[in-house]
Amino acid sequence: MAFTHIWHQLYLHRQKITVAGLLALALLGGTTASAQRKIRDLNKPGYDERPVHYGFYLALPYTGYNLQHSQAYADQFITDPNGTNAVSVNTKKSLGFYTGLVLNVRIADYLDARFVPGVGFYNRSIEFANVRPEDGGEPIDDTQSINSTMIELPVLLKYKAKRRSNYRPYLVAGIKPGIDLGKGKNTVDDEARQLQVESFDLALEYGIGLDIFYPYFKFAPELRFSHGLLNQHIPVANSDYSNFIQKTTNHNISLILFFE
Repeated sequence: MAFTHIWHQLYLHRQKITVAGLLALALLGGTTASAQRKIRDLNKPGYDERPVHYGFYLALPYTGYNLQHSQAYADQFITDPNGTNAVSVNTKKSLGFYTGLVLNVRIADYLDARFVPGVGFYNRSIEFANVRPEDGGEPIDDTQSINSTMIELPVLLKYKAKRRSNYRPYLVAGIKPGIDLGKGKNTVDDEARQLQVESFDLALEYGIGLDIFYPYFKFAPELRFSHGLLNQHIPVANSDYSNFIQKTTNHNISLILFFE
């Protein structure tokens, strides 16, 4: 009896039930299609779950020295308070280039370890202004440059945000040992103008970037800051230029393009 009553009610409301069923199927179908489309549009799904992946990078650093003057430099202004005859010593920034390889090791869902060895080419300059020539002529401005070819071995930690579609921002930080394969000095014969720097450096690095997933590779532009921790200046006997300098450290701001 109860079953007959239920069947009768269903028969009376069959149109409403049919419409509701069709709406439910339409919503379910739309949701499923949306999910399938999202999966289909997601480039390289699961890429960051790989335990290890590789790549390479190209970088443009804006580089220069941070300079600390010596006591001999300050003493100029004791005898010449107006600085009329004092030599001014300042650094100049320039563009360099470096490139290398990427070894990325997954540690956790949002944390990777990265070893990105490479080779860098730098030209760092120091300008000596108001220099009086030995022949007694008019003061000149003299810029001295030191070219460096560096083997660099950065070891970094990369903290990644949650992936949104084909984009994933991240932070990176670590240390960068470097070895200079160049002469480590400026190319002048005049002993009074010679400068010399150390062949080994250690820098603190940190930056921010954005992983962009394409169908066949991952591209990541990154802005990274590098601050040298070690004094690179080597005093040169009988060099007036070297005598004005107490300390120099290497500093870079780099735009790095990763292809992984």
